[in-house]
Amino acid sequence: MKKGWLYGLVFGSFWIAFKMLAFLLAYQLDHIQLFVLLNMAFLTAAIALFMYRKKRYGNPESNILTDIKAGLSVGLPYTLVVSFFLFFYYQDIYPEFNEKKRAAYELRMDSPKEIAAIRKANSALENKSDAEIVEMARKNTAMMYDPQFTLSVSLLALLVYSTLNSLLIAVIYRRVVFRD
Repeated sequence: MKKGWLYGLVFGSFWIAFKMLAFLLAYQLDHIQLFVLLNMAFLTAAIALFMYRKKRYGNPESNILTDIKAGLSVGLPYTLVVSFFLFFYYQDIYPEFNEKKRAAYELRMDSPKEIAAIRKANSALENKSDAEIVEMARKNTAMMYDPQFTLSVSLLALLVYSTLNSLLIAVIYRRVVFRD
């Protein structure tokens, strides 16, 4: 367990280095899907490698809770490093991402078809005027693309993901890899 934080920091640093390299090369800056998938892959790899190392060379007499704890000892530092990096990335390094996304959404909101689709999708908005719907959409968009909101969501999502990963990997290692 003592080296779990090191795995989290190293894999988190690799992901940050990859994200910064993509920023320097201006590679898919406005598309986050690739980076989200890599983030998930790095977190899964960090947890899996540490838990494998711990099970293979550590105490063989462990229970599922200690295995999950070992996985979380990797997931928590990874989550903190990556989430706070994302906060500073979208606030200081590349704030244009948020501005572009807000501008694109506001451009879509100029269309009466888009407003009608929003009104149709949400029955609570049927009695609202077009101006009220546009104002509510602007507020929601401003909140969604705020770096603090990104920090909160990434902390929550990565922590839940690392918990589920730890549980799943612990079960797989117990049932498949390290069978008695």
